[in-house]
Amino acid sequence: KNNVLTQLESRLVLFEDLGRQILTYGKRESTSVLTEKIHSVTKQDLQRLMQQAASNHPPTLAVVGEDVSRVPPYEELAQWFR
Repeated sequence: KNNVLTQLESRLVLFEDLGRQILTYGKRESTSVLTEKIHSVTKQDLQRLMQQAASNHPPTLAVVGEDVSRVPPYEELAQWFR
């Protein structure tokens, strides 16, 4: 919430947000409505969103380092997200 409100202090970001809201919702929402929406997001909402995203797209695996022997095989990693 803090990041969103801080960003809106910039005129450029404020007008970009204003345009996005008008195009998306047909109106401008107040800061209080925006913060209420942020506060209403639950842990379960985030978990559900992540489960949907992870189950609909295969994971990407990138490994860096000299010893990668302890990194699980891709197939095992992909099963964690199913």
